[in-house]
Amino acid sequence: MTQGLAIPTQRWQRVAGIELLGLVSGSGLNRSTYLVRRADGQVVQLSELLHRIVEEAARPLASGELARRVSARFGKELDVEGLTLLAEGKLEPLGLLERPESAAAPPAPTATPLLALRAKATIVPKRGVERLSRLLRPLYAPPIVVVACLALVALDVRIFVASNAGAALGDVLMTPAMLLGLFVLMSVGALVHEVGHATACRYGGATPGVIGVGLYVVFPAFFTDVTDSYRLSRAGRIRTDLGGLYFHLWWVLAMGLVYLATDSPLLLLLVIMTQLQMAQQLPPAIRLDGYFVLADLAGVPDLFARVGPVLRSLVPGRPADPRVSELRPVSRLIVTCWVLVVVPFLAGVTVWLAISLPYILTTAFEAVLAHARHLALALATGQPIDAVLSLLAIGMLALPAIGSVLMLSQALGTIVRAIIRRLTPRLPNPLPRHIAPRPKLRIGRHG
Repeated sequence: MTQGLAIPTQRWQRVAGIELLGLVSGSGLNRSTYLVRRADGQVVQLSELLHRIVEEAARPLASGELARRVSARFGKELDVEGLTLLAEGKLEPLGLLERPESAAAPPAPTATPLLALRAKATIVPKRGVERLSRLLRPLYAPPIVVVACLALVALDVRIFVASNAGAALGDVLMTPAMLLGLFVLMSVGALVHEVGHATACRYGGATPGVIGVGLYVVFPAFFTDVTDSYRLSRAGRIRTDLGGLYFHLWWVLAMGLVYLATDSPLLLLLVIMTQLQMAQQLPPAIRLDGYFVLADLAGVPDLFARVGPVLRSLVPGRPADPRVSELRPVSRLIVTCWVLVVVPFLAGVTVWLAISLPYILTTAFEAVLAHARHLALALATGQPIDAVLSLLAIGMLALPAIGSVLMLSQALGTIVRAIIRRLTPRLPNPLPRHIAPRPKLRIGRHG
């Protein structure tokens, strides 16, 4: 009788840097969903069973021992074969589990959401954000919030009744130094906005990350990493979503008080323009504050990933896509209504860009040449403020033109990829879904 070769026991452990965010509160799914965050910031949605496996694999464990521990926590039997299937087929490819004895695993997949922030750089490190948010946390006490909102209403009434916004606009436009000052103050206000997101995250009990800057298509944008807010309740996440607007409100109040004391046209225009930019944050068509508010109300963090499934489910005679049927009724209604509004809107923007792009590029090129000549003249005659304003003008003209080209290219690329996927046979994807890190954005189109 020949003795068989001994098969070595397989061991599994959690990948370094994995953080368990726990059960999703207020989830729009009709089953329990857990979140874990990888060291690269990617957040992964897991079922309870998969989450238990990752949770118990804090140190290297043999498959049998890990299966026994998971079975005890999960309340149902998981054998070694089932554990191996889940670990090899789902958790290891996502970069959540690894085998201590094996070579380095291939790079784990990352989410590439539509209209995402790219080329990010840190402005305020995590430690500085934590200290600042801890210091400002009392501003979220409910009585203080109410007083601040009432003060903004009083300020706006005072400005509407007794101020001349048209004259202020004319004064600022005709004074290069004021234009430059407006740009600087609006940039400072954008950073205050990000501090608001971080402070709201801290107030709810989560830990904010860095404040930085990146590119939104080609537009400079500030952001705050509040990925940890996924661990908060629905109310806590919505507070974090609106925290930037709330701190922008305080910025408006501060500048408004200085305006009332000085009657400066620059500050009057700043107060008005800042509130207009606050309003621009609310529509949920792109990944700004309003988008995250709607996502948290629905309990569905990946709205754009649901567009295709919702549209397919609306085709008469076709069964509902699994990514639609897994939603609770109210969440399904919210997501469907959002898709029916956003898809025509983005399609209309794409068509308008395609038609208008030649005119946009021609006009922008002519204007850039004019400002380039003005820049050369300002440098030759020693006028630094005029030179800086000319540079800003060139940037403000060139970025929208370049952004239009890139947005149209991305839209066409998305359509082409969708057609290819439609014509190519596909195997079912067994992997749990992953979500991009959660940056709160403040688009800085002015610079």
